[in-house]
Amino acid sequence: MNKQKMNILVVDDDPNVIEMVSDLLIDEQYNVMVAPNGEAALEVGFNESPDLIIMDWEMPIMDGISALKKLKSNANTKNTPVIMITGRMTSVVDLKTAFDAGAIDFIRKPIDPIELIARTRSMLMLSVYYKESVRKKDWELTLLSRTNAHNDQLLSEVTEMLEKMHKKCSMVDMFMYNELRDKIRKVRSSINNNAWEQFENYFRNVHPNFHENLLNEHPKINPEELKLCYLLRLNMNSKEIATLTNREVNSVDIARYRLRKKLKLDRDVKLHEYLAQF
Repeated sequence: MNKQKMNILVVDDDPNVIEMVSDLLIDEQYNVMVAPNGEAALEVGFNESPDLIIMDWEMPIMDGISALKKLKSNANTKNTPVIMITGRMTSVVDLKTAFDAGAIDFIRKPIDPIELIARTRSMLMLSVYYKESVRKKDWELTLLSRTNAHNDQLLSEVTEMLEKMHKKCSMVDMFMYNELRDKIRKVRSSINNNAWEQFENYFRNVHPNFHENLLNEHPKINPEELKLCYLLRLNMNSKEIATLTNREVNSVDIARYRLRKKLKLDRDVKLHEYLAQF
């Protein structure tokens, strides 16, 4: 892991803690950003998307738990690991509160330098592994979609060949032609249904809460729009979606426009980034 590229946000209202933690992390060759309270942490976190956040629990303006909940509800920071620091909130109930809010680890004050560095290294390794794992699985999902589209294209070509042969068929061959065409249609329908079911199951394993969270927020989304959301969540463009779904690009563009209206998105909000938060 290249520590030079790892960005850590340190949040605490005590300048002495900020200085001590920052010095330790800088000595380890990490890039360090700082914030004096939860509100400032949100601004830095949303804009800079740090690899790790080390945040105090008790702070003025906005405390660490409140900030943590907002970080976990934002697309840019929802997967950013957060280590909570506290000197007083150390009971079992407090720990559960922090973990339920989305914290991944907990450090007690006064901070032990060795413990801080050890936990930081561990959390960054987990963060890198998680990001690479999700990226790899999204790539596999895209590849699966393209494979299914390729299989469908092959069946389309077989159907075209059959249509060309139809013009040269004798009356004796007509029965075979109709039967073969019907079987191809059934096979194609079965393959498409099974392929989508396979894709959807895989997608839900990779992004287990996407389906439920999206429908909770937008219950009027219909099944076809939900399929489009799955593909957009993978950041596919209209041409790719058209190829995968056997539609015209213009038809996909219209579907995207209608989806944006149903989701009530402003013009400056990118559709795939909005869907990424669910």
